[in-house]
Amino acid sequence: MIVLLVLAASLAGAPVIRPAGDAGAAPRYVRLNVDVTAYGVPGRGEIVVDRATGAFVRRFDAGPVSDREGWDGVHAWRADATGMARVEGNVDERGAIVAWSRLLAPAKNGAPCACGSRPPAFTVAPATGLVSAVVRYVGEQAERTTFADYRRDGGFVVPHLLIDTSENGTWSARVRSVETPSAIPATAFAPPPDPHDATIDGVVSDALQAPLAVPVLAVSVNGGAPLRFALDTGGQNVISPDAARRLGMQIVGNGTVGGAGAGLVKIQYAWARSVAVGSAQMRDQPFIVLDLGKNIPFDGIIGYELLARFAVRLDFEHGRFEIAADGRAFDSPGIDVPMTFDERQPQVDGSLDGAPGAMTIDTGSESALDVNAPFVLAHDLRAKYHAVDSGSPIAGVGGQVHAYAARADDLRLGNVHFSDVPLLLTDADAGAEANPTVAGNVGDRLLRRYNLVLDYRRNIVRFETPTH
Repeated sequence: MIVLLVLAASLAGAPVIRPAGDAGAAPRYVRLNVDVTAYGVPGRGEIVVDRATGAFVRRFDAGPVSDREGWDGVHAWRADATGMARVEGNVDERGAIVAWSRLLAPAKNGAPCACGSRPPAFTVAPATGLVSAVVRYVGEQAERTTFADYRRDGGFVVPHLLIDTSENGTWSARVRSVETPSAIPATAFAPPPDPHDATIDGVVSDALQAPLAVPVLAVSVNGGAPLRFALDTGGQNVISPDAARRLGMQIVGNGTVGGAGAGLVKIQYAWARSVAVGSAQMRDQPFIVLDLGKNIPFDGIIGYELLARFAVRLDFEHGRFEIAADGRAFDSPGIDVPMTFDERQPQVDGSLDGAPGAMTIDTGSESALDVNAPFVLAHDLRAKYHAVDSGSPIAGVGGQVHAYAARADDLRLGNVHFSDVPLLLTDADAGAEANPTVAGNVGDRLLRRYNLVLDYRRNIVRFETPTH
């Protein structure tokens, strides 16, 4: 079959759900009921579309890989298997969701699509005008979705098979039935309310685990003896295969995950009945099961799920941490920096010696500031800073990353300024360090100059005024 590559501006005229007859008389709302296989886990789901506004919601119920995603005309959001939602603020994460709106419904007034830093590309069959594939560019990765088996159903021509492939693996959705409800509440497309799955008794306060380059907490899973988990602001719940087996967790599915390096690592999934840090407890939590490697001195990672439910204060000065139900428990002298989400990671407005760019906050990184390759090239930073080849000093999921060492005079995060900043200028062409929408990743070596309050509910990171 001959196909055409069409620019993103044409998204306005190529929705994959099309009226089979008179478009003016077609129902406003469409619901696709689907059978799914998400990263090897079977389940069911639905895709609901408001064709008049482009609002949509996608729900997949597939055990620990269940998720939701939606666009209500204002908020581009995702929710994990627990239903905990986050509004995406990174230009590409937000754009990838808005692109789905344009794929599912006609563009309102032919307005251009705010679909991220780079336009999606898609193929159509010239004879039918039906979309067969779309590639969305999300940060450093390309996510491809194919549409096949178009049929007339419920007054529409609808693809009955959708297959999506990204760095996380593959999900497929087979349409089971098509419905055209007469009405859908507007709230159906909005981020869902927070789940009631967490409790805390007062304020938890304890020592950080034995001195390491990143903060490590004592975490109990399924009521077992405390394990050592790294607190990673951008991380999901992660547990090693050995720890998961010892705790009797049922491991399912097959996926992949990327990280700093260019490679992908195989993962599986599991549920935990409970996750506790002192009296801060979460129930029914999804986990990624990931081999962290022989030389990693902890059993897992805890991050977004904990921080989305509780405020956390990291007292680096005294080697302690605190957890509270409300971030106002930690109100203290300091500077609040507004944050948004790059997928699950905090992203803040920043600049490096006056060059503006988004910065991500990463307590799971041992570095001071890893500068992403596109930002390095755009500002010719290796020449500017007379950088020195330092081999491959950055290592993580996906392998090692080559970089050049340098120092900057000033790093700004919101209204916080850091002076004499060690830099690793990367030259990655894949992996997180190749993300063109983020200038740099701020790690633990620099963050420790302050005590931090991580308050995801109020969308702030507070840098407390040092006491010394």
